[in-house]
Amino acid sequence: MLLKISNTLNSISNIRSHIRADLWLLFVTFVWGASFPLVKIGLENSSPFLFLSIRFFLGGLLLYLFMLIRKIPVQWQLYRKALPLGIFLFIGMQLQTVGLKYTEASKSAFITGLCVVFVPILVVFIEKKKPKKASVIGVILATIGIYIFANPLSGQWNRGDLFTLLGAVSFAFEIILVEMLVKQGESESIALFTILFTAAFAMIGSIFFEKTFIHPSYSLMFSLGFVALFCTALGFQMQMYWQPKTTATAAGVIYTTEPVFAALFAMWLLQETLAPKAWLGAGLIMSGMLIAELRK
Repeated sequence: MLLKISNTLNSISNIRSHIRADLWLLFVTFVWGASFPLVKIGLENSSPFLFLSIRFFLGGLLLYLFMLIRKIPVQWQLYRKALPLGIFLFIGMQLQTVGLKYTEASKSAFITGLCVVFVPILVVFIEKKKPKKASVIGVILATIGIYIFANPLSGQWNRGDLFTLLGAVSFAFEIILVEMLVKQGESESIALFTILFTAAFAMIGSIFFEKTFIHPSYSLMFSLGFVALFCTALGFQMQMYWQPKTTATAAGVIYTTEPVFAALFAMWLLQETLAPKAWLGAGLIMSGMLIAELRK
C-alpha cells in the first residue's frame, strides 16, 4: 500500500515537473518569436554574419555575468558537449538570418517551425525511440497548421525560404542533441559554450564569406540588445535547463508556437498582415501543442 502511494506521489511530481518545463519552454518560444521582426530590422544596418556574431558574443557575455553574480562555476570540460550543439545552432541561425534578408519575418518563422516535422523522424533514427501516439498526433496537427499558415502554394518560394527550411533541419538536430547531452546542473555552462561557439563560427563566416558592413543606429542597437539578452543569453540558458525535463518531440511541438508569436510581433512592428485562413493554421498549431501536453 505504501509503495503504491509512493509511486503515485512520484508520478504526480513527474507530471508537475514536465508541465513546468513545458510552460517555461513556451515562454522561451514567445521571446524567440519577437526576434524575427527585430532581426529583420537589424539586418537593414548590418551584414548577416556580423550581426549574428555580435548578437551571440553579447549574449555570451551577459550569460557569463549572470553566472558570476549567481556564483555558478564554469564547468570547462563541458565544452565538448557544447561543440556539436554550437555547430547545429550556428548553421540553423545563420541560414535563418540570411533567409530573413529575402523573405517576410512571419513566413520565416512558420518555415522554421517545420523543425517539428523533422524532430520525431530524427528521434527514431538517432535515439531508436518510438514517439508516443499523443506526440505524433500533436506533430501532425501542428504540421498541417504550419502548412496552412505559410501557404506555400500562394506564390513562388524564394531563396530566403529555402535557406530557412534548411535551417529548420539543423534546429531539429539541435533540439534532439539538447535532450541527449545536457544533464542536470550542466545547463549554464553548456549554454555559455554553445553561445560562444556560435559567435566564433559567425565571426569566421563574417571574415571569409561576406562583405562586412555595419551602420550604427538606434534600431540596430535596440535589436541587438533585445536578442542578445532575452533571445540568446536568457533564451538558450532556459532551453538547456528546461528541455531535458521534457521530451524532444514535446519540445518540438511547443516550439511550433514560435510562428504564431512571430506573426503577432511582425504585425505590430513591421505591419505585416495575415490572411484569415492563417488564423485556422494558428488554431491547429495550438491544438497540436495541447494534445502533446496530454501525452501523460
